[in-house]
Amino acid sequence: MPALSISNLSAGYGSIRILSDINLSIAPGEICGLIGPNGVGKSTLLRSILQIAVDSSGEISICGSRLSSLSNNQKARMVSYLPQNFNPQSRLTVAETVLLGRHPYRSGWALDSAEDLETAERCMLETDTWDLRDRIFSNLSGGEKRLVLLASALAQEPELLLLDEPGSSLDFRHQLNMWLLLKKLSSRGIAILVSTHEVAISGRYLDSVLVLSDGRSRAFGSPADVFTTEILSEVFNVNLLVSHDRATRSWVIVPEVKQ
Repeated sequence: MPALSISNLSAGYGSIRILSDINLSIAPGEICGLIGPNGVGKSTLLRSILQIAVDSSGEISICGSRLSSLSNNQKARMVSYLPQNFNPQSRLTVAETVLLGRHPYRSGWALDSAEDLETAERCMLETDTWDLRDRIFSNLSGGEKRLVLLASALAQEPELLLLDEPGSSLDFRHQLNMWLLLKKLSSRGIAILVSTHEVAISGRYLDSVLVLSDGRSRAFGSPADVFTTEILSEVFNVNLLVSHDRATRSWVIVPEVKQ
């Protein structure tokens, strides 16, 4: 049973159509990359899955259940979403921010349980944010904030994780650590759909890739099938040379140099 199934999805805002005829299936434990130029609809696709301020048609199912049949609390227990934009001025501490991810498991105004606290601690340790736990969220750097929000998303213990450019603002070490963490999460059976511009790094960790161009699917398949000179040059409208470094299982992408 797919963790996420999308059939004939079209989406936009009011009369403005952004996406058309998108089809996608992600199995439990699979990491699917979502790539394409800025403004092509990657964030719209992620928001459509949770019906966040997007007008859409088509059918979406999560772990075999149609999205329209799930309550908000059921969706919150099954799916975590890390958006591109977030509230940078929150005066909550890092620990309090991560504990927000436990909200779907609380009843009313119940206090944090021992399980909530243990889960939050584990997620902060996994995202390298434990030492920040007493810091005020708004005082963190952009990269630190993204790691904290990733920890909060993990605290929901989702079956499906939606990430919108999670590597944005991260230094190279934390980018690599983030991809290693996503691979670790996938080994636990969590399905991951991640929007990214980190094509050269992500190729060694992705199981599949959906390439968007002009609001439609340009290609879908393994990184080896999708990360090609022809497809990436066409989609990003720039001359690129793409080669596969088999020693590191990464893709080397450089501009074509014309003499």
